[in-house]
Amino acid sequence: MRFITVRDVKYLVISTVLAKKVSEVTSENLKKRYSLVDTVLKNGDTLYLCMTCIETEFEEVDDG
Repeated sequence: MRFITVRDVKYLVISTVLAKKVSEVTSENLKKRYSLVDTVLKNGDTLYLCMTCIETEFEEVDDG
């Protein structure tokens, strides 16, 4: 698993693709092709198809 953090938001990288290979495809279409992808990030000529990680806090409850 690979994670990327951008502006204090953590993303799980689902896949990467070279931008020139999908120049005719929109970000919305890429999201539809991958069921978990909700964000497409770009760095240089690489697109990162990512899922936003949700930070949670929990408290364990004692049933006893």
